[in-house]
Amino acid sequence: MCDVPLEVGTNWYTCMMKKRHYRCIPCDKKVKAISNPTRMYVNGKHIRKTHPLYKPGRYKTFNDAAFEGTYKLSDIKEGYVYVITNKAWPGWVKIGMAIDPEERLSGYQTSSPHRDFTLEHYVASSDRRKSEVEAHTRALTLATDSKGEWFKMSVEQAITILDNLNEQHRTVIKADTHKKEDNLQGSLF
Repeated sequence: MCDVPLEVGTNWYTCMMKKRHYRCIPCDKKVKAISNPTRMYVNGKHIRKTHPLYKPGRYKTFNDAAFEGTYKLSDIKEGYVYVITNKAWPGWVKIGMAIDPEERLSGYQTSSPHRDFTLEHYVASSDRRKSEVEAHTRALTLATDSKGEWFKMSVEQAITILDNLNEQHRTVIKADTHKKEDNLQGSLF
């Protein structure tokens, strides 16, 4: 496609040599985009056109898709408010917001060698920022201690707070943590 000399490791991958693809990395990306220009993939998973963040292309995370091009993460109001725990800190819960709580959990797991964070519960919200502020305000009144978005309170109390957020902003969705936990533990051994 272009006349750039190919150099392994800089503008050409060794795997491309094995496949006999004699084109530079930028040209290879153009060819792949042309071959399937209407699909969206996040971390290798196909995303349906009905998804609110749908945008054709291949991305590692939804944040990558949001920051590339027309989307700005700060402009997206919809999302989730979630409760995450870690058995290393019993009695503490994190109440936060995200566009995708599963992706946020993956981010926490990356920083933990034991992969011991658990997504306990999350609720969908038409305005995740307002819902998170409301949840934090309510949590402060019940928690015996707090540090930023972490509150010393029971998981049940945190779930109750999320379930009772302003009805106009949210929808309840229960996290299925046990199945993921079993799969995660199985992959460690």
